[in-house]
Amino acid sequence: MAKLIRVALVGGSEIIRSARRSRLEIDEQIQIVHNSDGFGLTPENLLQLNFDVAIIDAKPPTVPVSDYVREVHTLANVHSSEVGRLLISASYKDPQSRLEAIEAGAVDLFSLEDGLEKVVELVKAASAVDADFGIREVLGQVNVGSVTKEQFTRASIALDSLDEKEKAIIKGFFELKTDTQLAQSVQVPKLKVRNTIIKFQNLLLLHTRSQLLLELTRLGNSAF
Repeated sequence: MAKLIRVALVGGSEIIRSARRSRLEIDEQIQIVHNSDGFGLTPENLLQLNFDVAIIDAKPPTVPVSDYVREVHTLANVHSSEVGRLLISASYKDPQSRLEAIEAGAVDLFSLEDGLEKVVELVKAASAVDADFGIREVLGQVNVGSVTKEQFTRASIALDSLDEKEKAIIKGFFELKTDTQLAQSVQVPKLKVRNTIIKFQNLLLLHTRSQLLLELTRLGNSAF
């Protein structure tokens, strides 16, 4: 039996949330655990919800959604707590807005024009531990070399702290190999691949795999 995906719907119009809820609940794999306009729902409140995926509207009532998402991750780090996957819903999307959402800590940004079936697809994909599909679709828009000296130095120090197999995993991740491909090519268990990616993202003070792939792309081959 497939794992149940717990979804929180936060912000946006009641009409849109209602339509999404009705469509998502048709799927037996999905359970709606929260549905609100977001008023008064602080990042700390969101962390207390038991969700796997949260869809957060890009127009919350108090702060920009990117700041909201960053605060969620910051608080999760402070409290050493797990945070579910975050998807941002917007009126429209373009490569730059998706990059900004991913940089803030969301898995991806989607728009109303994507439709309800796309929402179901995104929720299922985002629930995966190794989901970083959003960033892979917009990597062509990333400016290679657009990192600060501090970011480059931090990445170099982080890479130097890895053993050879761990370095091979990170380089393969940068080359867009899947976890399965990395496990096979480096000859390590898949769990080792995931743990190495998490280790390296933590060394770079990042919160998600998507952020890590964005950072590595900006660093380019010079990082290796």
